[in-house]
Amino acid sequence: MKIILDGKEVTAEAGRTILEVARENGVDIPTLCHVPALEPAAMCRLCTVELIENRRSRMVTACNYPLRGDAEVRTDTPLLRQGRKLIVELLHSRCPDSEVLKELGVRYGAELGRFPDDNKDCVMCGLCARVCERVGGNVLALCGRGVEIRVDTSFGRTARHCLGCGACARICPVNKIQIRDEGNERTVIIYGKEASRIPLRPCTSCGTPFGPVIDLSLIMERAGEAQVPAFNLSVCPACSRRNHARRLAERHFEQYEIEPHEAGEDD
Repeated sequence: MKIILDGKEVTAEAGRTILEVARENGVDIPTLCHVPALEPAAMCRLCTVELIENRRSRMVTACNYPLRGDAEVRTDTPLLRQGRKLIVELLHSRCPDSEVLKELGVRYGAELGRFPDDNKDCVMCGLCARVCERVGGNVLALCGRGVEIRVDTSFGRTARHCLGCGACARICPVNKIQIRDEGNERTVIIYGKEASRIPLRPCTSCGTPFGPVIDLSLIMERAGEAQVPAFNLSVCPACSRRNHARRLAERHFEQYEIEPHEAGEDD
């Protein structure tokens, strides 16, 4: 299958999205709502490109549009840049202190103060809700319709069945979801409101609270991963690394029949 990408001929397999083909060939198409681990949703529309198939030109979103045959794709025309400029200006009004949007504003010459600040602290990319569903938390979801759509918990109440994994905060492109660990509890903050509260377990080695108190077996099964080793269930990551290093060292010394305490002694 032959694709003309910004005037350059490239090859692509049928079914590959425009965004995948572009990135494989070093062409940068901006996105806010796309990560490879999740199915594309085309929420932010920043990846809109011009597609020419069978002499017909139209605008499509690159992240979720699969190529089916020979075509020409234009990713950086004056019309596309103008459209991205407007999108950045609108998104910036919802999240005016976002560094990502400021960088995009510079890239596309956006007037970042063009629209009144709405201070929603959210660009409605939907990544947090989608990753929450993917990992099995099912706490966050898109609620409402039209201009009232928002990310929220069921009935707007503080969720008690949250996994506390922090995936929502890590995936947020504007870094507006907060994870706070205070005492023996972890709190997820969205829109300045408490979305979930999860108890933390104390490390049996050092006593530091860590990790949410949940059963990981179902989550690991859904992710297709092996079960968490039993010796890691009750210790914090720092102690787990230290214990693992100690076991590796002991195995190394055993090969040469050397006592571990002798390793640091001078000859």
